[in-house]
Amino acid sequence: MAKAKGYPEALETKLRDRALHADDSNPQFTKTVEEISRTIPHMCFQCGTCTSSCPSAPRSSYRIRKFVRRVVLGLENEALTDPDLWLCTTCYSCTDRCPRDIAPTDTIMAMRNLAFKRDIIPINFLKTVQAIYKSGHGVPNNDVNRAARVKLGLTADPPTTHMYPEYIKGIQKIIDHYKLKENADRIIKEAEG
Repeated sequence: MAKAKGYPEALETKLRDRALHADDSNPQFTKTVEEISRTIPHMCFQCGTCTSSCPSAPRSSYRIRKFVRRVVLGLENEALTDPDLWLCTTCYSCTDRCPRDIAPTDTIMAMRNLAFKRDIIPINFLKTVQAIYKSGHGVPNNDVNRAARVKLGLTADPPTTHMYPEYIKGIQKIIDHYKLKENADRIIKEAEG
């Protein structure tokens, strides 16, 4: 590096260091999220397109831009413990509109996977895992929905595991492979006593 004229040695050292380091940052977190998500959040220049595209943002405190920034800064604990992490609907509007071709939704999904590994997950999500394990659906069909479907000229049950319950065993096999239900049951039991 060329010598900075008139600047103290400490400033020269700082200028050489191109990465942000803070006591609460973990540079490996950025790399891990990028590996899991297969996207490039470090290329984000915080234009705000993701947040302005997000259907959850106007209805909640969720700001995807804030989470992408946390990844870039390596703020692992701050990102993974924020309950807003779970407000993303995974609609991919942010990904479709990102001018840097980043996939913010995949970044969120990577962080959710990391949070789950640390047992940081809302109980309602875990109860959805239990419902999917039981019926193949996060929101099982009910009599009101069946009546509405019939009134619209549809079959009472949609052509899913409601109509083909023999496929539930395949769904359960996938869930068992990843130990999702086992972990969901354990975390709910610990939380609810």
